[in-house]
Parts: sequence; C-alpha cells; structure tokens
Amino acid sequence: MEQTILSVLTQEGRDSDFHLQYAVVDGGSSDGSVDIIKQHDSELTYWCSEKDRGQSHAINKGFDRVDGDICAYINSDDYYLPGAFRRIVALWKENPDADLFSGVCRKVDAQGKRLRDQCSDISTLAEIVDLWNHWLHPNPNRNFIQPEVFWTKRLSDRLGPFNESLYYTMDFDYWLRGFDAGMKVAKTDRPLAAFRIHASQKTSARNASILELLDRIAPYLTSDDDRISAAHRQRLLRHSRMTRRVIESSNSAPEQRILSLLALAADEPGLLTSKHYWRQMRRNSKRVFWKRHAA
Repeated sequence: MEQTILSVLTQEGRDSDFHLQYAVVDGGSSDGSVDIIKQHDSELTYWCSEKDRGQSHAINKGFDRVDGDICAYINSDDYYLPGAFRRIVALWKENPDADLFSGVCRKVDAQGKRLRDQCSDISTLAEIVDLWNHWLHPNPNRNFIQPEVFWTKRLSDRLGPFNESLYYTMDFDYWLRGFDAGMKVAKTDRPLAAFRIHASQKTSARNASILELLDRIAPYLTSDDDRISAAHRQRLLRHSRMTRRVIESSNSAPEQRILSLLALAADEPGLLTSKHYWRQMRRNSKRVFWKRHAA
C-alpha cells in the first residue's frame, strides 16, 4: 500500500501544474495498512478504514469525498509511474473535448519486475463490445487496464457512480457506459501506471469475470443500435454464444468440449469462418493429444 500512496503523493508538478485531492478508502484491514495511511494523514483529503459492501462501494465512497476536473482511482497492488499526472494534465489541455485519457500500462510481477507494456486501441462503442479482439485476445491484449485510465469530472456527472452490483467488471461497465454516452478518448504513448500481476487478484477468477463481461455487452448485441453495424453485432453474438459454451463445458474432458463446439457450429455456421472459434478448437485438440500422449 505504501508504494501506491507514495506514487500519488510524489507526482511531479503537484501544486504548480495541478492540485491534488486524494482519498484513501480501506476496507477495515488488519495488516498494518492503517498505520501506513496515518503516516500520510496530513497530505490526504480523506481516509477511512471500515467495512464496505465491496470494491465498487469503496470507490464510490472515495469519489464522494473529492472534487476535481480529472478523476482516477488505483488499487493498493498497483502504482503510478513518475510524471503520470503531469502527462495527463497536458493531454487534457491539448484535448479539451475528450472525456477519457489513457496511456501505456506497465505489467509487473509481484516483486515489481517489468513483464510487458500494454496500450489500448479502443476508441468507439463498437470496439469496446468486441471482447474477442480486445479483452479476450491472447496476444497482444489491447484493452484498457484500470490504473492507466483517467477521466473528466463532467463525465462522472453524466454517468453517476460505479455499479455496486458488479464484482469483477465495474471498470469495464463504467467505460462502456461512457462510450454509450458519447465519450471521446485521448491517448498518450507514454507509460502512466504499473499493474501488478499475482495469483491472489480477483481477475484470476477468469470464467466468472468473462460471464460478467458478456452480460454487460449483451444489450448492445441484441438491439438495433446503429453505432454497431448489423454484421458486427451478428458476429459478436456468435462469439458470445461460443464463449458461454466454452465456459459451460470447462469442467468437461477435452473431447467433450470439441463435440460441444462442433454442435454449436452446426447451429451457428458462421463460426466456421471465425479465427476465435478455431483457436478454441486447436486448444482443445492439443489437450486431447497431450492426454493421449501421456497415457
């Protein structure tokens, strides 16, 4: 936690280029976090350590206590890189019509060793609902990563609070609602934040997270929204059904998964032209091969 707090409080340009309001919301932990927070009490706008209703509730509590032109939140595993806030302020001034600002996110391991950098290429509603080319694509990932995303207060006023009924995808839901409201994106190719990857993260519950993502995009795939072409919606609907089928059969033997995907393709022939479909088929075929080889 201390690395996270210091990455905010030591940002270059504070008080000269921007004024900082910083709320720290702790869920009542007993791991020494409160002692760390108290060390920086004089520089915080607000802090608390008390039981909450989940991460979205904690985020909303924090935003209730601060007020500024640019908003962001960061989890205690992650941290901002030097110069991040100054870059975002400059990007905001250069793009006064934009509502969301993003850059490069650096993925690091539990010890902070750099693994790889990632930069989103999402700028439209049609792109954010395409989970398969942005969020679920194996390499490279081209989605937003929460720590490197900033947005305007005027966007917050339009969208309201984070959805507290969501456990995994409250940030995706917020950006999706932003694009639905006409949000414009401005990007920088400079690194802004580090996202720490380790086994205890919520996002490791991959199947449950994907199901929440599918639920979020479903209304856009079954409507006549002209911001997403009919052909694109149909394609994404097929992929959505395929992904649900894969998750439903995740505890089955690879042979059964292959049969399930073949049955789905019989109902959805369009899947036979999908690279995502054949990626799943190859993955399960390899499992069958290694299973038989090991036997």
